[in-house]
Order: sequence, then C-alpha cells, then structure tokens
Amino acid sequence: MDTTHLMQKIKLNCSISDAHFWGYYSICGLLLRLRELYRNEHSLMPWEEIPRGDISDWIASTEAQWKSLEHEPLRPLEIWGRLYDPFEVDGLNDLLLGQGLVYGGGYGRFNKPTFFLARLLGIAERGDYRIYYAGRELCRDLSTSVAMLQGRCIFMRLDSLKILLWDKLQELHSRKFGGVLRGAFASYGIEDPSLSPKDLSAKIDSLAFHLSDLFILHELGEAFEDEYADEWLSILSHNQDRATEFYVRGIKDLLADTSEKGPLKWVTNSMDIPLLNFYMVFMDGIRKEIFPEMATAFQNFMEDREWSFIEHARMKGYEKARELRGHVLRLWREGKGDTLGPSIKKCLSNQ
Repeated sequence: MDTTHLMQKIKLNCSISDAHFWGYYSICGLLLRLRELYRNEHSLMPWEEIPRGDISDWIASTEAQWKSLEHEPLRPLEIWGRLYDPFEVDGLNDLLLGQGLVYGGGYGRFNKPTFFLARLLGIAERGDYRIYYAGRELCRDLSTSVAMLQGRCIFMRLDSLKILLWDKLQELHSRKFGGVLRGAFASYGIEDPSLSPKDLSAKIDSLAFHLSDLFILHELGEAFEDEYADEWLSILSHNQDRATEFYVRGIKDLLADTSEKGPLKWVTNSMDIPLLNFYMVFMDGIRKEIFPEMATAFQNFMEDREWSFIEHARMKGYEKARELRGHVLRLWREGKGDTLGPSIKKCLSNQ
C-alpha cells in the first residue's frame, strides 16, 4: 500500500473541508488552529518556537490553496484500485489497521467534514463499542475534536488531547493563582514550571492516556442518549446561527455528560478526584451557562469531600438537559426552528 499517496489524498480532503468552512471560526480561533496545523505539518513539539516568517509564508500559501479549492467537492480515496467514499471509515480501516494506521472521518462543529490519518497506538473494547487510540497524526484538518463517535467505533485522538492539555498548562503558568486548574495538574505532578521539556512531555503523554476516559465516556453517553439523534442532526444542519448551534450542541453534550453511561456517573462511582478536577477544567463556556449547578456542587464537594453533591448535580443536569431537548424538539416540529436561540436563553433565565 502506498501510504504516502493515500496521506496526500486525505490531506487534500482536509484542505477542501477547511476551504469551505474556515470562515465559521473567529479570527482568533482560526489563527490558533492554523498554528497547531502548522505544528502538525512540520512535526514541531508544543514547546518549540514557530519561526514567525516561516508561518506567515505558510499561512499565505494555505489561504491561497483554500481559495483554489473553495468550490471543489471532496475526493474519493483509492486503495489497491478500489475507490472509497471519504466517510467509509470501516472499510478503509479494515485495510489500514494492518499497516499500523487508523483513519477517521465524520462531521464536527458547524457540520464541517473532518478527517485524520494517524499512527495506531491500540484498540480496546468497551461494551459494544470499539475504541481506537490514535497517536501521531500524519495529516488532519483544522478541526481538533478529541474524540469522534462513528457507528460502533470511537476514535480517541491523543494528539488533540495533548494540544488541549498544553494550552491549559500555559494558561496555568500565566496565572498568579491557579485554582482548580492548578489542582488538576498538581494531581499528576505537572504544575512545576521548572520541569524539563522532555520530562514534561512524558508526563503529558501519561496524563492524556488517563484523561482519555473522560472523552470516551462522553461519546458513550452520547451513543446511549441517541433516541432523537437523526432529528437533532437535522436541527443542527438547518441552523446557520453559530450562537444557536452552540446552545443546541451544549444541550446534547450535557445530556451525554450526565447520562448513566456518561463521564460524571463514572467519576462519581470511582470517586476519582483528579478526573473530577479535569472535568471541571474542560467544561466550556456554553456548558457552564447551561449547567451552573455543577460549579456549585464542585465547590461544596471541595469543602466536604461528599460525593453526593456531584451525584445530585448530575441528576439535576440530566433532567434539565432532557427538558431542554424536549423544548427544542417541540419548536422544531412546530416549524419554529429559527427561534431556537432566543427561546433556549429564555428557558435558562427562567430556571
């Protein structure tokens, strides 16, 4: 198998996707993603400095390529004379796993096609699901989804998780007081800024493997709560307002997190304080807005170390997510999809 040729074809689809969707990101968000894409393509470690002149030329070249691809369709992938749809993940991996590679293809935020090809680190089974642990990514697009659910498969992208951890660590070092962020890294002996890059890299690698459970369990929770998955996908595909999409995705994420099969239930049952710390670290702004009860529960837990605070918040969050999902579905079925954003905000303000 000519993996170099395949990688070039996958990278072309990554570039076509980026050409179609780069405008959905904020300017700041796009620049950060471009920096990480540059690191990926040039095999730079997180602590290695990016030459300013080089990346400026690279960004200009990338933007010129996007302009030439902005109306191009995604390409099929050819292996041994057979053409595969770029989303035919199972068939492609049947061939690639024997080469020590794993391929992922699906849809991410803004319904953006997202692809990657990576070194395969391992495979595990969890219930009816197969987990693929993807290591060094040979090519990828702008998207940085840490985990992807495709049918009965979950792709755990450790490179993306390490990027997230490095960003959080830099955020910690820029703070005078670290709060929960400092406590999270301290649980793994990583808060010391004097660690050598080599030692720090080894600790981050180990931490990423441990924290992967949070993201895998989120995907399992999402799979378990898929009763209205097709209808929910239609809602996301229809809506062109980014703020509304964040709310709709946030409701789905909260339902997965608080599900009986989700990460919060697992953390509570296992009484894993370091994982709980990082769950709080990874809570994004929209989930904090939808689920403020979790911050209160975490504060109470840190004072009393009583896990019932977390379990009570989980159950309350689950019921809230179900109510919000029902509200969104009712509006959608009544043909009021364009009012979702304001209506969700009103629901939240009344709670």
